[in-house]
Amino acid sequence: MKILIASALLLCSSGLLGQPKDFFSDAQAFFEGYVSSGLINYDSLKNNPVPLDGLVRQIGNYRIAGKTLDEQKAFYTNAYNLLVIKQIVENYPTDGPMTIPGFFNQKTYRVAGRNVTLDELEKEILFAAFPDPRLHFVLVCAAIGCPPIADYAYMPDSLETQIETKTREVLNISWYVRIYKDRTLVSKVFDWYLPDFVNDAGSVKTFINKYRIIQIPDNHDIATYDYDWSLNDSKNAFRY
Repeated sequence: MKILIASALLLCSSGLLGQPKDFFSDAQAFFEGYVSSGLINYDSLKNNPVPLDGLVRQIGNYRIAGKTLDEQKAFYTNAYNLLVIKQIVENYPTDGPMTIPGFFNQKTYRVAGRNVTLDELEKEILFAAFPDPRLHFVLVCAAIGCPPIADYAYMPDSLETQIETKTREVLNISWYVRIYKDRTLVSKVFDWYLPDFVNDAGSVKTFINKYRIIQIPDNHDIATYDYDWSLNDSKNAFRY
């Protein structure tokens, strides 16, 4: 029922029933309908690709010129997450993004009139314009090791609150930041994008502790655990 309602809302707001298009409300209906507990119902999307395909068309045709900075940041953030999902659906069933050749650096999609890969969208467009390390906990790469994807779209008028809240949520998940008796293990994201966190807070530990309820102790060494590239499919809920 949840998915049927989401599909109906997407059809209405995308203009198929005479209503004006609105990318953000369409994206909101999509995430509400196909995301649960941080995982995605790819099986339903494979069987009914119409809502996602409509959003992908909107992403390609979106006019970025004249938009506020918050509108641009929210658009590119949602676009990244949606295009990751789109590529998974195109290859579904699959074990995860790393089993799909060129997933991040070869396959291109049209984004606001430009053909770009996911890597280009993330690094050359989004992070180039908005060097915000919190985006690493908002962008989702279709893997279990990624932060759980939100069941809502990022909206221009509430973007700062949404990103701050999501960052705090992720960094307090026990499997994402694993505090043991004498050491702490963190996601490899903190290695891959180390300069982003050091430039923001001076160190990974300081950055994480800005958002933690239970702080990483000063005497803890920090290392990373193996990244789980398994698909963030609702069928893999047991992995959470």
